[in-house]
Amino acid sequence: METVTKKEKVIQNNKFLTEEELTKLQEIQTKTRNLVLELGEVDLIKIQINQRHQIAKDYLFEIQDEENKFNESLNEKYGQIQLNPETGEIIKLD
Repeated sequence: METVTKKEKVIQNNKFLTEEELTKLQEIQTKTRNLVLELGEVDLIKIQINQRHQIAKDYLFEIQDEENKFNESLNEKYGQIQLNPETGEIIKLD
């Protein structure tokens, strides 16, 4: 019986936070969980932005390559020229 008495004393000696303290602790834990979720979402968005940025850079290289090939074909056809892209006017530079 002495063991039971010791257990009862331990249980009786336990202390608890006040309702206000417990509420505050739970609010802080909720804020922490929400922040962790938010940081995860921000990191996910950063990854998506980096992927979009890489796709845009790849597309830029494709456009530049297309432009270079087009310029080479114009140079072969017309020689060294200056071109007005608005009007299509060709000015020979030779």
